[in-house]
Amino acid sequence: MTAPNPVPDEIGGLTRLLVLALLALARAGAADEACRIAARGWFLLRHQHPREAERLTAALHTLTREVRFDPPNQGEIGHE
Repeated sequence: MTAPNPVPDEIGGLTRLLVLALLALARAGAADEACRIAARGWFLLRHQHPREAERLTAALHTLTREVRFDPPNQGEIGHE
């Protein structure tokens, strides 16, 4: 009997920690950066660890709710 491969468990644990850190980063006002990091993480995991990549996809969907788009400043252009 061989021992199970610990790598997926370690990667799974690291992915969960990354998601928690990304959510904290977004709550601290850096949602754009958190989204970029999540996307890069997904890119790295997508082939070898698709389940963990899906976790980052779910996190990215949550993070995008935190992204604030500044509407164009209408009426603030000075007409002199």
